[in-house]
Amino acid sequence: MNSYALSVLIAIIAAAGTLAIVPTYASTYDEEACPDCGGDDIYERAELARQNLLPVTVSTDSKVYDHESEVVVSGTVANIKPGFPVTITVIGPQNNIVSVHQVEVSEDKTFETVFSTASALFNANGMYTVRAQYGPQEINDKTTIELAGEAPSHGGACSDGELAVKAGSEVVCIQYEIDGAVVTKATVSSATKSLVLQIEAVSDGHIHLTIPREVMDATDDGSDANFIVLVDDAEADFEEVDSNDSIRVVEITFEEGASQIEIIGTYAVPEFGTMAAIILAVAIVSIIAVSARTRLSISPRY
Repeated sequence: MNSYALSVLIAIIAAAGTLAIVPTYASTYDEEACPDCGGDDIYERAELARQNLLPVTVSTDSKVYDHESEVVVSGTVANIKPGFPVTITVIGPQNNIVSVHQVEVSEDKTFETVFSTASALFNANGMYTVRAQYGPQEINDKTTIELAGEAPSHGGACSDGELAVKAGSEVVCIQYEIDGAVVTKATVSSATKSLVLQIEAVSDGHIHLTIPREVMDATDDGSDANFIVLVDDAEADFEEVDSNDSIRVVEITFEEGASQIEIIGTYAVPEFGTMAAIILAVAIVSIIAVSARTRLSISPRY
């Protein structure tokens, strides 16, 4: 047999072997890895099986949103781990965490949650990363969305690096830095003499607060007293790192999953604003005047 004939025979045998191997491999991969993937084409079923083997996947219902949208986040997991939620973290254009959600996985291995871009934390246009983590850090998937358009005004009371704290009908600003969480709501109450922060903690972290004494303070006979700090209603570690005549600076540590920080003092700014105080004063004066006139009108005349 000459070399040409031998080459042709080898090519025919190689082609026949390839045709025999590919369907067998695809069929085995398909049936064993994903028996319920469906689809008529074996290559389509093999691709679905590959996707089914990914530990976690995440996607959104759109890729571009404005600042008044609801973003639907959904995904799947390959294997359900009882007691483990999927942690959805949204990271802003400045690499800052703007939203965190923990989502339970359904029996069909899917999950879904919704977040709003109307939050003041979504104040910048640009690309945001939506990251899903299931268990260990390395088991994750992510996608990106874009925010565009004019951001609505959120009052403009506080600048970057300041926390907007509701005090009744008014807003006071407190300088802060936080690592490992985002603050979703902050209020100060004169009734409980406390500052309460609602947070979403994705990891162990800390918050650094510069508290104006006019907003909240703790004193005893004119001298500084210690604040009481609670994290999820349990006494927490904190350190007062600085103070002067106008501010007190505290650093509070928290653990992953924490949802509330409460700082208790001996004084907190009244929960009603200046206008409310004026209205109250006018009402009191009016009541006194009416009462006095009524007494005069019923007094006997001689």
